Amino acid sequence: MKRWKNLFWVTLGLAVCASVAPAFAVKFPDKPGRDSFYSDEASLLNEIGGKRVNEICWALWKKQKIPLYVVTVISLADHDAAGQTIEGFAYDLFNAWGIGSQRRNYGILILVSKNDRKARIELGSGWGHKHDYQAEEVMRDSILPHFRRGDYSQGIMRGVEGMNALARGLELPKAKAPWWAIWVQIGFVALVIGVAYSLFKSGHTGWGWAFLAGIGILLFFLLRAAASSGGGMGGGSSGGGGASGSW
Repeated sequence: MKRWKNLFWVTLGLAVCASVAPAFAVKFPDKPGRDSFYSDEASLLNEIGGKRVNEICWALWKKQKIPLYVVTVISLADHDAAGQTIEGFAYDLFNAWGIGSQRRNYGILILVSKNDRKARIELGSGWGHKHDYQAEEVMRDSILPHFRRGDYSQGIMRGVEGMNALARGLELPKAKAPWWAIWVQIGFVALVIGVAYSLFKSGHTGWGWAFLAGIGILLFFLLRAAASSGGGMGGGSSGGGGASGSW
């Protein structure tokens, strides 16, 4: 009986060690000095981008005492975190750096893992989850469109501008409409005119009715699919939520 009891405790101890060992093995980038607000291991920021990030983050710190940091890594695997999610790595990095303070925990972290093609906005616990949707909006509209075009420096700058606006309680920067948006609008107007003309000229025998019927069927299936799918963005990291994205 004693032998089985000892075997139980040894097994339990090994399991605990195995579970905590990966956390201690993870390596984090060095926190930048007092004159910089970014660590660019993946070399994604050009000279203009780095200067702009520091200007915005320094002004935010002086005015609002809110620290905003940008970190780029080549991959999570390079930091012995291949088994971690981008959310888990950002959470651990946020706490390892001690972004913010216990008294006023309003820190912000923008993390980009280039080869993993993932990014994360991490918020300190002082934010609660009140700004998760805004963080998602910054990720979706300001960061990812530039990343998909390979313009990482621009995407990071736009992300910093967006989070600066969020931190100051300002309106978030609006994403610029793509060049083809105006042609889509023109085409839509032309289509509406064509359908109306068909209905007026041919009544129920024209192609307009067939087109409207097709649109109705498509909307039915889209709405049913939307109703059956859940999900959302954000999440609880560092107690303050945030937003993730991939490209």
